[in-house]
Amino acid sequence: IEVMTGYRAVESMRNPVMEATSPSDFWGRRWNVAVHGALKRGVFKPVRKFSSSFVAALMAFIASGLFHEYLVHLTGMYNKEPRVADDIFCKALNTDYKPQLGSNMAFFVWNGVIMVVEKLLGRNRVMQSFGSTLPRFMVVFLTIMTALPLAHWFGNPYIKRGLLCDFQEGYLFVTKIA
Repeated sequence: IEVMTGYRAVESMRNPVMEATSPSDFWGRRWNVAVHGALKRGVFKPVRKFSSSFVAALMAFIASGLFHEYLVHLTGMYNKEPRVADDIFCKALNTDYKPQLGSNMAFFVWNGVIMVVEKLLGRNRVMQSFGSTLPRFMVVFLTIMTALPLAHWFGNPYIKRGLLCDFQEGYLFVTKIA
């Protein structure tokens, strides 16, 4: 792309699910790098001038939660016609569905708290030695498990409203035929 256009493509994800070694590594260096940079410049650094890094991190997660709540509102505010094509992934939409606002905020606040706890425990010598003795696959698994049990708080409003079905119309999705 750079050779043809003169613009360099920026990597937005850095394999967070398979390589993250901590919640802060997942959210800060691997997941949605562009949004991370915007939140760091727009929320974290200004709040950090007047408060602790813990408060600044929580405020960045709250800002991300508010932004995602706004997106849920936008994707759920319009009544859409029921889908004609009905398949295993994209059932006919219930146009009466109203998203439960607050679940995205709860998901991001949870992850902000997890990062603060990680930083507090990371100062403990016992926790430092415990983390360094675990095999890498176990560290990655434990990192993902800090967010995965509550991932439905994030994804359900989009899935139930049919956002992935909308993507399916523009992008290739692999689905089971029969």
